[in-house]
Amino acid sequence: MSYYYKHNYSFSYHGMQRVKERLNMKDVEDFKVKDEVMRLIKLSNSQFETRYDLYISAGNSQLYFVINKESNLIVTCTKVSVEKQLELMGGW
Repeated sequence: MSYYYKHNYSFSYHGMQRVKERLNMKDVEDFKVKDEVMRLIKLSNSQFETRYDLYISAGNSQLYFVINKESNLIVTCTKVSVEKQLELMGGW
């Protein structure tokens, strides 16, 4: 990987803080956290989207990275239950 490698997604301040908290990486440098997030996104096999946001699973848990589709900005990392997924997608 080059020193000039650019991630597909950028992070809001809140997004970075929330990712560090949810993934238990509070004392890890930002660039390492970003690399881990990109790795988890690449390995993810579960995602859904709403009108404005893309939700990508952060592994086998109910954690999802919430990404603004227009700006490719990771807004937050949050738990999303199955019921909440249905609600967000306009189901039940």
